[in-house]
Amino acid sequence: MGEVKARVPNGNWGPAARALVALLEARGLGALVLGHGAVRVWNPAGEIDSDDKRGQAMSPGLRQELQCGRRADGGLWWFWVWSGPTRRSPPDLEPLCPIEDAETAAARVDKVLAVPFAEASVKAV
Repeated sequence: MGEVKARVPNGNWGPAARALVALLEARGLGALVLGHGAVRVWNPAGEIDSDDKRGQAMSPGLRQELQCGRRADGGLWWFWVWSGPTRRSPPDLEPLCPIEDAETAAARVDKVLAVPFAEASVKAV
């Protein structure tokens, strides 16, 4: 997908990751900074009910991982992390946006993990 020079940047990605997490949390998403330039994001509205054991075993919920990396031109970017074609394949990385554009990254992740009609599933009495 995106041409990545190095998956784990040597740059200062930590503050950018924390800024992105803050923007995602302000949008109602859960987010966590992982090591090696990664951020894991989830939508609590997409979580399986705690009493649904089969659902928990079958579905990880609405989750997305982002990875910071250097593009071939040297710029630091956020990349979508997608599963590779086989279990043994490395993940595919798709460019999302430059690392300093946290607003764009948060807006795009929010759109992908949206549950627009979550409230509609609750019956009004």
